Amino acid sequence: MTSRIYALMLFFLLAFGLLALRAWQLQVLEHEKYALRSQGNYLKTEGIPAPRGRILDRKGRVIAQDRLVVDLVYLGGEVAFAERLLPLLGLRELPKAQGATVLKAGVPEHLLPTLAEITAGQKNLKLVERIERAYPNPISGPVLGYVLQANAEQVKRGYSPEEQVGQAGLEAALEPYLRGKRGLKAVEVNVRGERLRETILEEPTPGEDVVLTLDLDLQRAAERALEEALADINAGRKLRGLPPATRVKGAIVAVNPKTGEVLAMASAPSFDPSLFAKRPVPQEVQALLQDRDLPLLNRAVQPYTPGSTFKLATSYALLEEGYVNPSTTFRCTPYLVFGGQVRRNWAGRDMGPMTVKEAIAWSCNTWYYQAVAQDPLGVVDRLAARARLLGLGEATGLEIAERTGLLPTRAWKREALKEPWYPGETLSLAIGQGPLLATPAQVARMLATIANAGQKPTLHLVKRIGQREVRPQLTPVPGRFWAVLQEGLRKTVKEGTARHVLGDFPVPTGGKTGTAETPGKRAGLEHAWYMGYGPAEPGFSYPPLVVVAFFENGGEGSRVALPAVRKVMAAYWQVEEAQAR
Repeated sequence: MTSRIYALMLFFLLAFGLLALRAWQLQVLEHEKYALRSQGNYLKTEGIPAPRGRILDRKGRVIAQDRLVVDLVYLGGEVAFAERLLPLLGLRELPKAQGATVLKAGVPEHLLPTLAEITAGQKNLKLVERIERAYPNPISGPVLGYVLQANAEQVKRGYSPEEQVGQAGLEAALEPYLRGKRGLKAVEVNVRGERLRETILEEPTPGEDVVLTLDLDLQRAAERALEEALADINAGRKLRGLPPATRVKGAIVAVNPKTGEVLAMASAPSFDPSLFAKRPVPQEVQALLQDRDLPLLNRAVQPYTPGSTFKLATSYALLEEGYVNPSTTFRCTPYLVFGGQVRRNWAGRDMGPMTVKEAIAWSCNTWYYQAVAQDPLGVVDRLAARARLLGLGEATGLEIAERTGLLPTRAWKREALKEPWYPGETLSLAIGQGPLLATPAQVARMLATIANAGQKPTLHLVKRIGQREVRPQLTPVPGRFWAVLQEGLRKTVKEGTARHVLGDFPVPTGGKTGTAETPGKRAGLEHAWYMGYGPAEPGFSYPPLVVVAFFENGGEGSRVALPAVRKVMAAYWQVEEAQAR
C-alpha cells in the first residue's frame, strides 16, 4: 500500500513539474510572442514581386532591366522636422489629401540617408521600396515598347496590381519570358496595422533574360541616320516650294540576310520608354498619346506604298512566268499611252533600249508598262503570287506585332470593292503603285531573299531566351534568274540611280531606289525608299548586310533614303564616312 502511495505522489509531482515548466516557457521565454498575439495581432500573406528579365543586345549590353527605387510616402497629419523635409523635396507645405500620398517618387540616392533620419520613428512618413523598369541603353521606343502597372483586366488574369506588364513592342512580345513568378511572404500585423515581422515562405523567381539580335552600335547609327535625314528632306521641300518638316517620320531596318537576324530596327519619331515606368506617370505620356505624328507607332512594321522597290518583285514575276527573258528589250520612252491614258516615266527623255537589268538600274517605268501590257489581266494574279513568295503580303516572322500589307488581286478587288480589275491598274501595280502595301521589314526580307539567291530568311529580333538559342530558318523559293536580279541591283549602284551616292563606296553594294506617290499629296511629299545590300561581288570579306530606309512623305528616295542607308552601311562595315563619300 505504501509503495502505491509513493508512486502516486511521484506521478503528481512529475505532472505538476511539467505544467510549471510549460508555464515558465510561455510566460518567460515566449512572453513577447504571445503577448503580441493576445493584443489582436494576426498573420496575413502577401506576394513578393518577381524582377522582370533583362533585355540585352547581341553583345550582352543591357538595354532594359529592373532596379530598386524608394518612394517617400506621407500618411497625413503632423510631421516632425518639416522645416528640414520640405526644402529637400522642393515643397512649400504638406498636401492635404486623404490617405497615402507619394511625396517623392524615386528618391535620389544622395537624399536617402537624410530622409531615413527624418522619417525614423514617424508613423505618418515612411520610405517604401518598389521595383521600376530602367533603360540604361534605350533603343527606339516604338521598337522596345514600354511597361505599365497591371490594369484591371490583367489583374483578373493573375497579375498583381503593382506588377509591371509589357504593353507594346518587345516588352509586350516577350512578356511570357520576361515575367517572373511571384514569391510569397507571411506578415505579422498588430491591431493598428503596423507590420511587426515578415517571414518569406517562397522566394520569387526572376523572369528570363532575353538576348536580342540587335547590335547597339548599329542601332544607334540607324537612329542617327533617321534624324539626320531631316536636312535632306527639307532641302527637297525647299526646291518644291513646300514648308519644311519639323520631324522625321520613317524607319530603318538592317538585317543579316544569311540568318534573318535583325541587326537594327529604328522608327521615328520616337519616345523615351522610361517615361511609362515612372510613378506617377508624367504628363509627357499623355502628350505622346495625343501626338498627331504617332511617336508610339513602329513604322518598320507598318504598311506603305512601296514604289519602285516593288519593281524587283515585278521583274522576278515577269522572268519566272516567261513574259520576258534576260535579253528581252523594250525602249525606255518618256511616256506611253495605254487605254487612252498617258503614263509617264520619271525621266522626260528617251533613255534608249533596255533589258530587265537596265530597267532595274534606271527604274524605268515605261519598260515595266510595256512588259505587263502584253497580258494585263493575266499577269496581275501571277504577280501577287510571286511577290508573296519573296515575303511580301505575309508576316516576316518577327516576334513583335506586325502588319502584313496588301497584295491586290482580281478576286480581292471583286470582294473588297465590288468592282472588276481594269487593265490599267496592272501597269500601276507593276511599278509599286495602286492599292499595294508593304512594310519596311517585308521589303528587307524580299531583298534578303534575292541576295541569298532564293533562300528566304525568317526575320527575328530574339537571339536567345534564357539558355535557348533561336535557330535561323531559311525557306527555298523557286527561281532561275536570281543572278539577273542581282546584276540589275548592282547596276543601280555602278551606273544607275544610286551611283551618285554609293558608286565609289569601298564595299560593292547593290540596291534599288523608290519614290512612291501618295494620294492627295503634292509633288515632293512622296514616300522615299532605298533598299541596299552588300557585298554584292565575290572576294570581299565584309559580313553580309541588307538595309532598308523608308521616309513617310520624305520626297525622292535617291535624295533622302539612299544617304541614310549609306550611313548605316558605313557604320556596320566600319568604313570612314570620308571614304564612303
